[in-house]
Amino acid sequence: MSIITVSGEMGSLRDELAAEICRGGNIELVDKQTLMEAVEGLVDLSRDEHQLLAEQGPALLDLTPRRRKVFSAFLQLVVMQYAQRGGAVLVGRGANFLLRYVPGVLRVRTVAPLEIRAMRLANQEGLDLDRARRLATVVDQQRRTYVAHLFGSDWTSPLNYDLTLNTGRLTLEQGALTVLDLSAHEEYQPTRDTARILNDMVLAGRVRCALVESVWLQGLEVECQEGHVELMGHVASAGEKDQAGKIAEAVDGIAVVSNKLEVSPGLARMMV
Repeated sequence: MSIITVSGEMGSLRDELAAEICRGGNIELVDKQTLMEAVEGLVDLSRDEHQLLAEQGPALLDLTPRRRKVFSAFLQLVVMQYAQRGGAVLVGRGANFLLRYVPGVLRVRTVAPLEIRAMRLANQEGLDLDRARRLATVVDQQRRTYVAHLFGSDWTSPLNYDLTLNTGRLTLEQGALTVLDLSAHEEYQPTRDTARILNDMVLAGRVRCALVESVWLQGLEVECQEGHVELMGHVASAGEKDQAGKIAEAVDGIAVVSNKLEVSPGLARMMV
């Protein structure tokens, strides 16, 4: 079944469209609440941190660098695991960028004129129009910063999506039917390559999670292909490099570890 990601501007009915797609296509909805509950079971978060992250994905940027690395690694792993299962609509959290090189994934973005979005937010949140406009503008900028920081991409660029829907003109039903019709095409059907790539991504994600919980690394990159994992980035000492290699070897499914981590003693001063 299709894998669909839905991103969107504040007030552009992103969440509502995702829910409508799931109802119309009998597809699993993986929204903010689903992801937060899944991550909560994997990462030890304080009540304040959990509330902060539940309200705004970009609030991840407010955590310390170490906490951000850990949470981000586990969040990305959960997103990939849901994609691996197939037949899911993944809402926000940079899923469209995380899965950008996976064939068969349909990436959707919702937009609408600011005035329409502000009126929706004013009605939903009980705000005056000026405050609603500011809210939409601030949250959009937070999301853009979040994506730029984690994925090095422009959240607003139409080139990062397969389909952009203007919910200022389209109804939710029209938008959902358009997405479901497009997702039925052969180009957006999972293939053997889809399964293989996602399997490798999930395995690499497990290695990444195991590493960031135990070792301080900078610029970590984990590449995996059929059980062969390659580690790149920087650690503060040779001992930590060896430790990272042993941690990767212990992850179920890993057969060979190519440890290309570089030792940078100055990194110790950056630890938080």
